[in-house]
Amino acid sequence: MNAERESHGKPSRWSAEKLAELADRATQLGRRWRGGQAGRTPDGGLERRLDALEARLEHLDSQLQGLQDAVHRRAVLEDEKMADLRRRTEPEQLARDLSQDARKRGL
Repeated sequence: MNAERESHGKPSRWSAEKLAELADRATQLGRRWRGGQAGRTPDGGLERRLDALEARLEHLDSQLQGLQDAVHRRAVLEDEKMADLRRRTEPEQLARDLSQDARKRGL
């Protein structure tokens, strides 16, 4: 996937790499914040929100990877179908198939 792909007619702003960078950055910021808060007594609300954000980003990352895999599998399948169609419609192959069909029908 890349940022040039379109979704509902609009270019996507997020590439897989950009999402991964964002997830890493959010994780780093959360760790840095927690490290700076070690001597304080936080209310826990922000920490819970950061944990939820990290979990959500991990979930989105796994979904994105699954989608990329599915798109790749589909592209490979389509490429194979197109190659088979090209092979079957080559003039030499068409002539062989028509000749074989004519012999089979007794024409």
